[in-house]
Amino acid sequence: MTVANVEQIAAFGKDNVEALVQSSTLAVKGLEELAKAYAALANNSVEKTSAAVKALATAKTPAEFQAVYGDLAKTNFENFVAEATKLQELANSIITNSFAPLNARVKALQDLVKV
Repeated sequence: MTVANVEQIAAFGKDNVEALVQSSTLAVKGLEELAKAYAALANNSVEKTSAAVKALATAKTPAEFQAVYGDLAKTNFENFVAEATKLQELANSIITNSFAPLNARVKALQDLVKV
């Protein structure tokens, strides 16, 4: 094994460590972003629940109560689906971005082995 080979292996290892650090940093930042999204969703949910209780409390008849409740249930379900989709897309993005540096190192290893 030549000095050039040892230096190449050392440089490759250093790049691997740097990729791992970068990947971890991206993962932590992404999890912080995801936590903020969940907190915003929780705050929004509390506000909407409060408004829903007020709307239901103003109903004068059982039929009016049923109509308001039906509208609220439909709106809540639609909001749930929309928010769940956004959170899933955010989680997918975090995973993809976090693993990008590691995927690049795997590609570099594959290219090195081909040579």
